[in-house]
Formats: sequence, C-alpha cells, structure tokens
Amino acid sequence: MNDFSPTEFTLDYIFDSLGALPAFPEVVQKAMKLLDDPNTTMEQLAEVIKYDQAITANILHLTNSAHFGLSRQVTSLDTALALLGQQQVRQVLVASASMPFLAKDIEGYNMTAHDLWAHAMGCAIISEIVAKYCEYPEPAVLFTAALLHDIGKTVMHLYVGPRLKEIVTKANSQEITFSEAEWDVLGGDHAVIGSDILRKWEFPPDVVRAVRNHHDPDLYIQDDLSALLAMSDILTVQLGIGVGVDGFRYRINPELPSRLGLDQAAIHKCVIEGYREYQNAQDILGLINK
Repeated sequence: MNDFSPTEFTLDYIFDSLGALPAFPEVVQKAMKLLDDPNTTMEQLAEVIKYDQAITANILHLTNSAHFGLSRQVTSLDTALALLGQQQVRQVLVASASMPFLAKDIEGYNMTAHDLWAHAMGCAIISEIVAKYCEYPEPAVLFTAALLHDIGKTVMHLYVGPRLKEIVTKANSQEITFSEAEWDVLGGDHAVIGSDILRKWEFPPDVVRAVRNHHDPDLYIQDDLSALLAMSDILTVQLGIGVGVDGFRYRINPELPSRLGLDQAAIHKCVIEGYREYQNAQDILGLINK
C-alpha cells in the first residue's frame, strides 16, 4: 500500500482508484428537498417516493418498527407518511437510503455489516435522547448526522486494513488517538472522507461539518451540532454498540458536557434511556438481514 500525503488524500484521489462514488438515491434527495418546503403536502411526497419500490418497502418496514411506536400495522405509503409526521419522515427516509451503504463488512476496522449498522442506528437513536435533554431544536438533523457519521469507514477500511497494525502500534507507542495515527500513517481519517462523501451527496453544510468534526475535540466543541454528534457517538461507544478496533481510542474534550449543558445525572439518564430505545429498535437492526 502506498503512502499518502495530506494533499493527495482526498475523496477524488481515492475514488479515482476505487471507481465512481455511488450516488445517494435520487428519490430521497428529491423527497428531502420537498420536506424543506413548508408548503409540501404528504401526498406530494408520496408521489415522489412511491415509484422506488425498495425505498417504499424499507420505509414501511421502518415505520412499523417498535422504535416509531405507531399503534397499528401500516401497509400504505400514504398512510405511513401521514402518521409519522415530518421529523420522523426525514429519519426513515435517511435510514432507508443509508442501509445499502452501511450494511457492509469493513474488515479494516474489524467490523461486520451488523456492527456498522448497529453503531450507526445506535448513535442515531441515542442522539434523539441527547437532543431532548439539550433541547436541541432540530433533532432530525442530528439524527441524520449521527446515522451517517461513520460513512467514511466504508471507504477507509480498504486503506486502513493493510496498515492496521502500523496504525494501532503508532497510537499505542506515541499515546495518540486512532484518528491521529490514521493521519500520520495515511494522511487522513474516516471523518474527513465521510464529510467529503456527504458534501458530494449535497447534504447540508452543518451535517457535513459535524461529521468532519466528530472525532476532533478541538473542532467539535465549536458548534452545537458537532458537539451533540460527538456526545452521541461517545455514549454509543461507551455502551459497546457496534464498536470496532478504533472504538475506545479517541480523546474526549473535558469541556464537552458543560458545552452542552449536561451534568453527570443528565448524561446517566441519556445512557439509560438511549440504551432502552436501542433495545426497542432490534427490528430496525434486523433489516440488514432481510
């Protein structure tokens, strides 16, 4: 495996050698833009989504999961969208569209497809609880960032794998984080690659920034979404949900709880409630086996 300098370790460089970057489903991109328009009706949204059978099927599976807590079984897309409401529609759209990208083994990080999907969904679910305790006004945006925060690992594992021993040895011997060791060995890490992927997919700049920042204690402390994502990821790792070889090898900014206005009691409640909600979402996690 060749060495990379920071200037050449870019998404364009990587995908020039790997092939074209897969596209985020166009149907979901159109639907998300419709959701940004306050005048959009659920009927208009259904007209866009219904022609993609896979997306429709996944939305119905997710809608009927215990996590969303609907009181009856839903078999119609129109009914599902009407019952969910805008915030939850955003969540099921992104989760459904993300599944093919996140349901993959990533040997470079010693994670199976189930591990990656479990960590992504676990972080997204726990982020809802963190958003509640922090009174964050856009929990659906945080859910999206949390679900996709490790998307860069799906590419990076091809580079990390052959150099894993070197990265881990450097992290241990120099007492630096896994991310810092990745930068030293490869010239980049999964956070910067993930943010580039989301930029190519035209996700909002604040989501792109949060994914870029989520392992950098000096950066994630600077804005609300990045700080919330970092905290959600930290709690997910501490619960042992979908943890890979890099799981416990990151530095935590001691100012993060106070930055978010969370005391130890609130963090403890986030952990308990988040894990309970994660346990209730086992049917969502099982979608990758369907």
